[in-house]
Amino acid sequence: MALCERLTDLCMEKLKESGCKSLLEVGPGAGALTEPMIRKLADLHQVRFGVAEMDRKWADHWKGVVRVWDADFLEVPESEWLASPPLGVLSNLPYASGTAILLRLAEHPDRIPFMILMFQAEVAQRLRAETGTKAWGSLSLWIQNFWDVSKVASVPPGAFQPPPDVDSEVVLLIPRKTPRLASMPAGNAEAMKLWDKLLRASFAHRRKMLRAGLAAVPQFKQALEPAGIDPTLRAEALTWEQWDRFFAALWKK
Repeated sequence: MALCERLTDLCMEKLKESGCKSLLEVGPGAGALTEPMIRKLADLHQVRFGVAEMDRKWADHWKGVVRVWDADFLEVPESEWLASPPLGVLSNLPYASGTAILLRLAEHPDRIPFMILMFQAEVAQRLRAETGTKAWGSLSLWIQNFWDVSKVASVPPGAFQPPPDVDSEVVLLIPRKTPRLASMPAGNAEAMKLWDKLLRASFAHRRKMLRAGLAAVPQFKQALEPAGIDPTLRAEALTWEQWDRFFAALWKK
C-alpha cells in the first residue's frame, strides 16, 4: 500500500505540473492504484479518469465510478482514450502485453506529458538501459529517442497477491522536447515508422555485423556508406550520433 500511495502522489504531482485534462489507467483490476487515485482526484475536478479493463468482472466493478473501456486496450480506438489531451498515464501493465501497450502510448509524446508505468523488471531495465550495456537494444533506442526514462521503484514479488515469479519495476517516462535524433522531424508519423523499421531490421540478427544482418533490406544496407558507418559494427555498438546519421541517410532519400 505504501508503494501505491507513493505512485498516486507522484501522479498527482505530475497532473498538476502538466495541466492534464485526462488520466488513463490500463488494467486496474481490483484497484490498488485506482482507489487511492480516485480519492486524490477529488481535489482536481477537471481531470477525467478513464480505465481500460478487459476482465468483465472488474470492468463492471468500475462502471459508474470512472469511465470504463470494457476491452483490450490495444483494440480501443485512439480517438476515444486520447480524446481530451493532455493525457497522463498511471498503470501496472500486464506482463504479457506491457511492451505493446507502451509502444502504442509512446507514439504520442506531444499529447502525453508523463507516464508512470510498472513492468516486469527486465523490461523496465531495457527501457532505461545505457548504450553498451547488456539490456541495450531496439526498445531502448526507440523509447529513449522520444522519452526520458527514470527508475521510480523496485517492486519485489511479495508486493502482489499472488506473488509473481519475477521482480517488477516502476519507471517514469517524460517526453523529450525534441527527439535525440536531430535529423528526425518531431511528431512525424512516417518518420516514426521508418525509425521502427530501421531498428527492427538492425537488431533482427543482433550478433551479426550490420552488413550481414541488413542483407535482406538493401535500402538500409546501402545507407551505411553515405552515413559513414562501419558495416562490420553490430547494431548494439552504434552511438546516438551514428544512429542519427543512419536515419538521416534514409530519410533524405
